[in-house]
Amino acid sequence: MKKSISNRDVERIAQHARLEPCQVRQALALRGEVPAEIVEQVMASARALRYTISARDRVAMAANTSVATVNRAYRPDARHLVRPDLLRHIEEEAARLGYTPDLVAQARRNQGSPIVALCVEMSHLFNPYHAQMLFHLMRAVLDRGLHPVITPVTDPGSLPDLAQSGVTSSMVLWEGPHTGQHVRLLAATGRRAVMIGRDEALPSVAPDWSTASATLTRRALEAGYDVLHLGYFSRDRWLTGARLEGVARALHAHDGPWPELRLWTDPGLNRADAAARLRQRDQHHAADLLEHLNATPGALEPRSALPASAIPTELMTELNTRIGERGQRVALLGMSDITARQLLRLLSTEQPDWQLGAQVGLVGYDNIEPLLGYLDPVLTTVAYDMEVLAQCVADRAAAGDRHGDLPPFATVPTQVIDRHSL
Repeated sequence: MKKSISNRDVERIAQHARLEPCQVRQALALRGEVPAEIVEQVMASARALRYTISARDRVAMAANTSVATVNRAYRPDARHLVRPDLLRHIEEEAARLGYTPDLVAQARRNQGSPIVALCVEMSHLFNPYHAQMLFHLMRAVLDRGLHPVITPVTDPGSLPDLAQSGVTSSMVLWEGPHTGQHVRLLAATGRRAVMIGRDEALPSVAPDWSTASATLTRRALEAGYDVLHLGYFSRDRWLTGARLEGVARALHAHDGPWPELRLWTDPGLNRADAAARLRQRDQHHAADLLEHLNATPGALEPRSALPASAIPTELMTELNTRIGERGQRVALLGMSDITARQLLRLLSTEQPDWQLGAQVGLVGYDNIEPLLGYLDPVLTTVAYDMEVLAQCVADRAAAGDRHGDLPPFATVPTQVIDRHSL
């Protein structure tokens, strides 16, 4: 079957359908004034003559031009060859007919691609934070004349085939447990990517977690909590090191005695190696604190990585011991809003007499409450401008190998939203 329709093809269809060529053109353009029976008659003749009518053919018929001209209108290197009035007419008809160019075919023809793959884990597609982040990323990428495509990561240890193929110009990754493996894969295949988080091998953008973490730690110290649970630490995740850096800065500046500190770690963590890694990343306060915790019996607790849904139950067990049996006041830092809210639900059902912000302090770090208007916003959390972060990521994705004056790592300012849960 032919891939596009020429004037001679229109004449053949018209002859077969016993219509005038102008009637065939109008029918193919899906003009509203053309009777439905004429459209069906034209399509029946096209099928009989083994023609495939594409959306691009319909745009050409509607704009009274050729398919080649429509192709030029959507090629950045050839748009200037199309008259401005005809270009507007083509775009108007394309919008009416819902036509978008074949980006994969363009990439193969031009040895370049406008496609940016947004590689997000499947579970994150159901997370309101990641859904909002994807919205801002897609808009920022589109603003730069590129085309974002969501490519779900189905195998955490690998990357989607489409993202690694030659039809994409770049991809966006989120820092996670498998970041190191992803970076090695990118290096082996020569593909480009931008990281939300941080990796020294990739252009990276992240919120300023250290400053926010320092602010929250100071608040917990001023409130006089007996125990600070600092969440989970992994050597290979910049995010956990950045939060630990903020905690360490606040503790370093604190005049009084330190509360008891608790930190969950990877089971196989080489603590000396982890401290060296932190120093390599200029997180010197975090390295000092990790060494201090390593020398403090019971401060570091090896824990296998848990699914997000299981973390609140584990924390609840610890809280029952600390608060219920020992009468201590505990502040929990370093959890996402989703995990913190799941723990809030457990607290409300299992320990309704405990006062939030008194016996137990609780904070998150995603500020999802504005995204979920039905929630009662009681969770102190960390916010940042997602649009600013998305613009920084899109700048780096659009720059490709030519980053120019863009720094390899950029941080977005954060703000603590106080809702009195700490």
